[in-house]
Amino acid sequence: MAIFHWKIQRISAILLVPAVIYITIYFLNIGSLSYSDVIGDITSSAGVLLIIFVSIVLFTHSALGIETIMEDYIHDDVLQRLFIIFSKIIHVILFLTTLISLTLIKGI
Repeated sequence: MAIFHWKIQRISAILLVPAVIYITIYFLNIGSLSYSDVIGDITSSAGVLLIIFVSIVLFTHSALGIETIMEDYIHDDVLQRLFIIFSKIIHVILFLTTLISLTLIKGI
């Protein structure tokens, strides 16, 4: 299981590099866009798919990273499992919040 965890962590990190570059460039140029342009970008099919894909990868990467840190630094097994479960619940809530926000912005 540790090998699978390691591979997913590395693959998600690699996938996040172009996403972060794209988002950074987009945010640097956002001042030249109107409100309707930004909403149009977010609500387009490509925008929605990009946000969902990046959210899945980002929250997966984050959850795995936090799990690794907790496994390394929390030595009480029960407390460690509790914090890992709590972390995963928070990550699911954040992802669901992202989906709900997209739905509200898109107006579905």
